[in-house]
Amino acid sequence: MPTMYEIYDKHSYEYDELLRFEDHDKNLPAKLNQLFDFRGKKVLEFGTGTGRLTAMYGPSAKKILCYDRSGHMLDKAKVNLSELSEKITFGFCDNNDIGLLEETGDFLIEGWSFGHTVSDFVDGYVDKADELINSSLNLVNPGGTVILIETLGTNAEEPGPPTEILKEYYRLLEEKYGFTRVVIPTDYKFNSVEEAARICGFFFGAEAEEAIREKRSPMVKEFTGLWYKSV
Repeated sequence: MPTMYEIYDKHSYEYDELLRFEDHDKNLPAKLNQLFDFRGKKVLEFGTGTGRLTAMYGPSAKKILCYDRSGHMLDKAKVNLSELSEKITFGFCDNNDIGLLEETGDFLIEGWSFGHTVSDFVDGYVDKADELINSSLNLVNPGGTVILIETLGTNAEEPGPPTEILKEYYRLLEEKYGFTRVVIPTDYKFNSVEEAARICGFFFGAEAEEAIREKRSPMVKEFTGLWYKSV
């Protein structure tokens, strides 16, 4: 199993393959566009990856600044988002450096990205979480909204943070900073058990692969959390 950063640097094709089967009921884009009106708005997105989140709100937005630390991922995003190219500017930015940016937007959004950054700082994750949250709040215009999307478990029966660090990060979002949490089912639906085991095993490891084979179902349950706060 490659590390998450190895995936971001070398495996955009495999990453996109996984995403094709995620959220088969399209619950996340439905909820995202129900809660927020992106029409005519400027959006800053961090951890853009191959553009899956951008594609959900992009058609409505007026201008989008897509940032990622991986040129490999951004190259794939440019292909995936070619129909939106006139409104998107792509740029390199590590999440650790977002506090250095000066350009603001009406929305700031990230998906499955800040959680990885916080988790990298095992001995200082609270300080890193504070830094990311405060930097994000400072980058939205008055009346704007910060939207943070993170995992609440893959191949899990109930929603919940999969690690203690993420548990603390989510607690800070809600209790210290007043973010509202929405839980969204984003189940995978593969064509076969073998396909589910192969693809999920590549990303989530041998234990996940074995568990999927034991369940003998092409469906893999997943929960996604969406946290938001307006300023």
